[in-house]
Amino acid sequence: MMILKKDRTTFQTARRAIRHNGFISLYDGLSAQVFRQCSYGLLRFHLYHKGKEYVDEFNFLHKIFVATVAGTIAGIVGIPSEMINTRMQIDRMLSPKIQRNYKHVFHGFYKVCREEGIRALYTGGMYACTRSALATVGQIAVYDQSKILYLRYLKLDEDSKLLHLISSLSAGIICAPLVQPIEILKTLKMVATSNYLSTKKQKKIHLMRFGFRGLFRGFTATICRMVPNTIILMLVYEELRLRFGYYQPHDL
Repeated sequence: MMILKKDRTTFQTARRAIRHNGFISLYDGLSAQVFRQCSYGLLRFHLYHKGKEYVDEFNFLHKIFVATVAGTIAGIVGIPSEMINTRMQIDRMLSPKIQRNYKHVFHGFYKVCREEGIRALYTGGMYACTRSALATVGQIAVYDQSKILYLRYLKLDEDSKLLHLISSLSAGIICAPLVQPIEILKTLKMVATSNYLSTKKQKKIHLMRFGFRGLFRGFTATICRMVPNTIILMLVYEELRLRFGYYQPHDL
């Protein structure tokens, strides 16, 4: 939806993709997405929770700072797989002349290094790092702050699954609009070729082709992805923390 010039809804886009390329086309870029999550995703969680040890964890501004740093560092690690993932997801929508046809994430790495040089793996790196920082703030820092607020006002138990559910729901809803504009800019940068979206003017015209809505193109699809993703991510994290976490001696 970020790339298409026609104004289609999320449902129309999905139906068209299934009709022309089959249901499996909805999973384009899966290998790159998994590779990215196993590197960038784990790292930002680890860095955020380590960083929280050195700040006031009840101060939201402190958590925003830690999340920004953690997200930026993790974003740097995840740029290559992020770029391959982005290209694989939109490849079918491009004309055959400019399709890249990556078979999987490692084939993508190989082709980029051979055809464009190793530095090309970091195309759109600034946007990717910014998106990663915003996503870490929106998902993890907001989740932490939501837990504090809901504990205070709803009087829930700290280990309550309801608390984890509504906190992660809040984080997902806030995160989606936070990252969407930069997500689009990142996509346009990463998929550009020598004759497609190669100049700033072309990118600007393409971005604003639907007016202000262009900044949030594909927002419905992002909400449908981001909210369940955040809920599952945080619920699983909390269960792992409760069942396998470490306890201080005085807690035993």
